[in-house]
Amino acid sequence: MNEYKICIAFIALGFFLSLCMESFLLPRIILISKKRHLYDIPDERKEHKTLVPRLGGVSFLPVLFLSTIITIYTRCKFLEDIYTPSFYNILSDFMMLTSGLLVLYIVGIKDDLSGVNYKKKFFMQFIASCFLVLSGTYINNLYGLFGINEVPLYIGIPLSMVLCIFITNSINLIDGIDGLASGISGAALVVYGCLFYITRQWTFSIICFTMLGVLVPFFYYNVFSSKNKIFMGDTGSLLLGFLLSFLGIRLAMNLPELSTVTPAGPILVAGSALFIPMFDAIKVMYARFRLHKNLFTPDRKHIHHRLIDIGFSPRIAMLVIVSASILITLTNFYALEYININIVFLADIIIASSANKLISIKRHLKIQKITALSRFPKEGIREY
Repeated sequence: MNEYKICIAFIALGFFLSLCMESFLLPRIILISKKRHLYDIPDERKEHKTLVPRLGGVSFLPVLFLSTIITIYTRCKFLEDIYTPSFYNILSDFMMLTSGLLVLYIVGIKDDLSGVNYKKKFFMQFIASCFLVLSGTYINNLYGLFGINEVPLYIGIPLSMVLCIFITNSINLIDGIDGLASGISGAALVVYGCLFYITRQWTFSIICFTMLGVLVPFFYYNVFSSKNKIFMGDTGSLLLGFLLSFLGIRLAMNLPELSTVTPAGPILVAGSALFIPMFDAIKVMYARFRLHKNLFTPDRKHIHHRLIDIGFSPRIAMLVIVSASILITLTNFYALEYININIVFLADIIIASSANKLISIKRHLKIQKITALSRFPKEGIREY
């Protein structure tokens, strides 16, 4: 019990360190972005109508690294019995995580400043995914999902690399309105941090809550500030996507040597926190494929755009999506204790598909109404 209490102190230390550092750095990044005219230019696809700085994600990695390293160093100094083989294994995993984050951090900065071709971006994401599996983090068990339990190495490694790239792009694609990517990511970090805490993987729990401390000030400036609004840009969304994919896959691993406490169906619990961005990415890619469009051409087919099209304000759309993400995660977490994992997964797909169909119908009806109003005067419609 003392170990759990001590760990809470270090989690709190990491959270408050990153919170303070990010609160100090972010206003200065906003000021520099304005002086250098580093803005996100509004267009017909984007929701903002004014120039907004786009380099909020530049502070994410330095603050995360510095806060995490200080916290882990302090923990090592206070706890002499921490130096176990499992600690050194986790430390090596952290080094690989660091390497992958650095790769995408550099790509993100380049993309925000001058743009990066999607092929080059995918190649660098592939490199980052290599660091994921080099750390020994990969899908090794599906816990009965699709009737599969243990997953052999030659399947688990490529599956994990594909999943890593997919999740990274899903977070990047969902970053379309204020607070959405940071809200979903923050909720996922809380879930992952709590589950790592329960399973005694202290270091990863510290990383989760330290990153949460980074996102809190950003969320405030991104959502609530009018004069000092800032976007995270690709620097932030790519970094968040890779971090969440790493943590999610790590949480889904079957590691009896590290923890005897495992939540039911951890792979579905980990995926539930990111279910909406992943479902949205698949839906959008499929729609573009059916229309014979480039899969990576930006459009307004994402869930947040469609909610706005049917009358939601951007902020309400963000709150609806983030709340739905939290609800899905909590429902799945408790349902998996009593219901088969395949039934829970199928229910998720049916509910999400039904909600998507309902939004599509409402959007279509609204477009028809707008088209009718543009063709006929209101008086004519009343008379008719």
